[in-house]
Amino acid sequence: MTKDKDIIKRIVIFLASLFAVTYTYEFAILYPQWKVVGSIGALNTAAVMLFPALCVLLTRTVTKEGFNDCMLNPNFVKGKIRYYVGAWVFPPLFAILGALIYFMIFRSEFSPDLEYYVGVLSKQGAAVSVSGLRTALIGSVFSGLVFSPILNVVTCFGEEWGWRAYLQPRLSKLLGPIPAVFVTGAVWGLWHLPLTIMGHNYGLGYPGYPVTGIISMCIFCVILGISFAYITFRTGSVWPAVIAHGSVNGFASIGIYFTKNGGNPFVGPSVTGIIGGIPLIIMAVFALVRLLKDTGEVPEVIEARPLIPDGAFRTQIREAQMPMPEVKDETAVDASDASEGKNNGQ
Repeated sequence: MTKDKDIIKRIVIFLASLFAVTYTYEFAILYPQWKVVGSIGALNTAAVMLFPALCVLLTRTVTKEGFNDCMLNPNFVKGKIRYYVGAWVFPPLFAILGALIYFMIFRSEFSPDLEYYVGVLSKQGAAVSVSGLRTALIGSVFSGLVFSPILNVVTCFGEEWGWRAYLQPRLSKLLGPIPAVFVTGAVWGLWHLPLTIMGHNYGLGYPGYPVTGIISMCIFCVILGISFAYITFRTGSVWPAVIAHGSVNGFASIGIYFTKNGGNPFVGPSVTGIIGGIPLIIMAVFALVRLLKDTGEVPEVIEARPLIPDGAFRTQIREAQMPMPEVKDETAVDASDASEGKNNGQ
């Protein structure tokens, strides 16, 4: 019970400090600026992404929790490299595939002449050449595929070290791994609330504004969070989620450039839409099934140590299921005690 109280205390301090700092900064500083200029600067949003990591540092320091379980070891060994490759490659491929699905359904929305993009640049007073834009866009796609996770590593680490490496493991100890994944995703979405009100991802003036956008952002974060949790579970490291987050941010809106009017953020071709996000939804379902399979085998073991590297995870399950031999002297321990000892010794 004391251990649960300590976990709850740390979660409360982390979330209270994070939401207080974030909402104060965004409503007191960014919102008045947004009301005047009608937009939010990229540097302002980048700064917000660092807040979760800063609040992790604060919480660990204030509660004297220490830094032994930071999940900073990349565990970059055979059997786990594929999760890094997938985190790097799949998000942009899924964003492109989602856009293709959207344009197959809404063919009249597709603009090979990049009408929406040309219109945006023209309003900014830029000289526009459609052929030049196409060439530049193709180059951006290939360079983004390579460099997006690298360019976004600092800001995405700022978020993922808070969500996947701190909040989620602690919620797992209280709620179990699967509920923790959903709760972490929902909290992540609510954390975006001020930016959503200011038009981030979903714009303004849509039916039900801003509630519809806030709910949609929570759902989107849960979907992403399932996949991010899966690769975190499998590697025991925060870095694959950081890479995947950076890739998503770099390619989330790639399809918009090929629309006539910018598309619909609730539909597509952006990955935030129900159609543009189909590949990400499928990936989340796959990840959830695998998580349910893994955590369903020996729930008590996973609840004790929710984030176990893949190889150790399998080994621990086998050990937990293996009957202990009978010992007849007074120093004997039963199977549950032996299993607990193994868990604590890993």
